[in-house]
Amino acid sequence: MQETPQHAVTLDFLGRTYAVDKNGVELVGEKIKWSVKSEGFEHNAKSVLGYYVLSDANMEPLHEYCLLGAFSHGVFGRPPSAANGLKKAFGADYTLFCRTAEKLGAVFEAEKLGGQYQWSYTLLPKVPVKNMYYEGDDEYPTRIPILYDKTAIQIYKFEPLAVLNSCFIEGFASIGESL
Repeated sequence: MQETPQHAVTLDFLGRTYAVDKNGVELVGEKIKWSVKSEGFEHNAKSVLGYYVLSDANMEPLHEYCLLGAFSHGVFGRPPSAANGLKKAFGADYTLFCRTAEKLGAVFEAEKLGGQYQWSYTLLPKVPVKNMYYEGDDEYPTRIPILYDKTAIQIYKFEPLAVLNSCFIEGFASIGESL
């Protein structure tokens, strides 16, 4: 494990610890061992972590949630195509989804009638998310939307927030593959 630079901000992100300082963003430790297939993941992760640290937004989360598309001012009525990544990774395997969420440190919050499950996770200290899992049936396919706290758009502009979403999906799916 690398030593954390003295004046760095450290952030836990998807089971890994990153140090952010004036020289950049570096991975300094792993609490959860997993790897991604995408060559661009680390670059994107470092980008969104740097953006997070440099943001001048300083507010507490509202714990009011919406889909990523709600932040696009109508440009994306539906979540970007990356949002299908959790459905592709887990499909109807709710047991694997649960094991992955638990390994990552997500907290199970509620089960509603009809196969609807809700998990909460703190993606970054000021960016809580909700993972919803809707079991499919004969009429409707499984859906696994991600909801972001409404303050996330004050920390990130829409494009970096969409990159953060992609990192979350790819990291979450990769952790599931490592189980």
